[in-house]
Amino acid sequence: MSHDNPDAPQPLSERDRALAKELAAVRAQRQRLYEKLNGSLKALFSHCEWRITHHDTGMTELVVICPSLVIYQRLLKKVISIQTRLEDAIEIKQTRFILCYPPNPQAFYEHEVTIQQDFNPDPYLDLDENEEF
Repeated sequence: MSHDNPDAPQPLSERDRALAKELAAVRAQRQRLYEKLNGSLKALFSHCEWRITHHDTGMTELVVICPSLVIYQRLLKKVISIQTRLEDAIEIKQTRFILCYPPNPQAFYEHEVTIQQDFNPDPYLDLDENEEF
């Protein structure tokens, strides 16, 4: 640290580098998710405050804070589409999607998904045509 000028730029520490790398990764995830959204979702998201947070536990969390109850209700109708796009955009093991309109405590939606290896969401896809239930 320079005692002559405390405002002079200091060399980056290992912690600074780690935080910069994490910030770049989150920005890339946010961009990938935004690119996966269709036009109507992009328009709705443009009115909202939204962030993607990656936790040390391996969970990736998408939080969308709506500016009005109307936008909240429109996004609530599209939660499955949003969750699917989140899972497509980010290689994760676990996601949490939170949608809220803070002035109304009842306007809150939360959904968490854990993706398991070799998990087949439709067990009938593996059945042969001749197999019975």
